[in-house]
Amino acid sequence: MKRARKKRNRKVIDYWQSYSDMLAALLLVLILIMFAAIQKMESQQDALAYQQQTIEKQRITIQSLGGDSGSETQKLQEMEEQVSEIIGVKSEIIENLRQELKGVDLEIDSQTGAIQFNSEILFDTDKSTLKASGKKELNKFLKGYFKVLLDSEFSDNIAEIIIEGHTDTDGSYNYNLELSQKRALSVAKYCLNSEELDLTSKQKKKLRKIITANGRSYSNPITKDNGEIDKAKSRRVVFQFRLKDDEMIQQLQEILESE
Repeated sequence: MKRARKKRNRKVIDYWQSYSDMLAALLLVLILIMFAAIQKMESQQDALAYQQQTIEKQRITIQSLGGDSGSETQKLQEMEEQVSEIIGVKSEIIENLRQELKGVDLEIDSQTGAIQFNSEILFDTDKSTLKASGKKELNKFLKGYFKVLLDSEFSDNIAEIIIEGHTDTDGSYNYNLELSQKRALSVAKYCLNSEELDLTSKQKKKLRKIITANGRSYSNPITKDNGEIDKAKSRRVVFQFRLKDDEMIQQLQEILESE
């Protein structure tokens, strides 16, 4: 009898041990499920917070440009139309330059309107004084260039005319920086002081306000198809113009691309 009772007690103990093990396993599963649910909720909250931050940044950006956070879509559409109009003005200026400079052997960048001279046309090696032949080449170009940019049709749109000097990679960066700056400045002074350009007093006054001269040393060299630096083409003087709304166009494009 005692042996039978011991067997029954052992079965009861084994049963409760198995049952408790099952409950422990079930509890562990529940804990894991709850932990996963909490993690998911936290990730969703993080994503929601990020979306809210993004929306807030866009709202602030739109407001800084004169927009209303309650009508972002409409405002962006209006801005897109304004960008298209400004780009149209720039395209018209570039086309007028192309027509006006037909007789000048220079290439006009169809996107930016930039025009570049080979430095050897304008200067002797390592010099920053314009050659007589260089002045003649500038005269042919500048008469048509200023005729377009300083004309009453476009002059109010022009914020800056930039003359950049560039060198090849021979010599130190600082030496070339000084040389490129002197060359750009020499060309800018000629634009302002030459009587050969037939500028009116009003056009000269406008030009003094918007013309700038920058030396770039060899920070932006021109490369060949094989990746090597083309030293001859890198030595150049570049004419560029900037519209008053160019910075706004860049800001708006960044906003629209982030949508």
